[in-house]
Amino acid sequence: GATPRDAALMAPRAVSALALALVALAATDPVSARADGYGSGTRFGWRMHDARHLETPLDGPCTVERVDASQFASLEAFHDAHRARGGAPVVVTGLGPRNDAFRAMNARDALLRRWGDETIVLSTANTHSYRKVAKTLREYLDDHLHVQDLAVPGDETLYWFGDNDHERWAEHFDHYAPPPLIPRSADVALSFGVGGPLSGVPLHVHGPGFSETLIGRKRWWLARPLPKPTFDPNATALEWALSRRESSGADGVAFAECTVSEGEAIYFPDGWWHATLNLDETVFISSFVNYVLDEEGDRPRADVTGKLLDLDDSFELRR
Repeated sequence: GATPRDAALMAPRAVSALALALVALAATDPVSARADGYGSGTRFGWRMHDARHLETPLDGPCTVERVDASQFASLEAFHDAHRARGGAPVVVTGLGPRNDAFRAMNARDALLRRWGDETIVLSTANTHSYRKVAKTLREYLDDHLHVQDLAVPGDETLYWFGDNDHERWAEHFDHYAPPPLIPRSADVALSFGVGGPLSGVPLHVHGPGFSETLIGRKRWWLARPLPKPTFDPNATALEWALSRRESSGADGVAFAECTVSEGEAIYFPDGWWHATLNLDETVFISSFVNYVLDEEGDRPRADVTGKLLDLDDSFELRR
């Protein structure tokens, strides 16, 4: 059958109607909505969005375990529960106060005031993110931070996630406190970005790490490395999510899914397939982790002095 994007391309008037009616508010919703899906609510200047009118809901129940960070007694406890034996994703909660100051630094006005004229690197929002485009942050927010158009494929959609100039942005990233479940001896690469409603990245894989939602909400889908899911690498995350709901997992791949909200981070295990979809204007930061091993070769340890790479966790960082 036709994909959601095929239908959109064949019926542009219907798509326009969909784009203009991305929100149908429930009577009890305290946030009034406009025809473009944006409500009157904002968080640190970033706009909230509502797409509950869609016949195929994008938000929903969480099927990923949720654990407060304080409940892990040690790094070993986290390793045993979520890194060993192929890993298991987990949403780590209770992180909000750690980054209250950093969150305020990422308010829309604050970010534009300090970094608006800085050049950032945008990537195409498809599986391989092969095309890069340089624009100022102000240009990105003005021209690209809008509700994802279902008729535009991923290889024509530009999205800011990673490819950060860490030297230039050091004064900003130095204020971020990563989740407390990363050994001090691990090598960590940060990837920072901002996405508009219904934007995101379709299915892809890389090494392990944590992704924290600083402002807004981000929906995640995760599946084990095998079997490999069937998907179009040039579809947007929105198209993939709608198709996935409609097909009900016809390829036999079971996905866990969850919405990660402000002050929460998700741990994605090594090599797991995952797709992400921003539900609001969302600010996020990921910590890609190269773990080290202790002498026995199966426990991360915070005080390791000789850095031995865990070959199972070695990866090519795709940001």
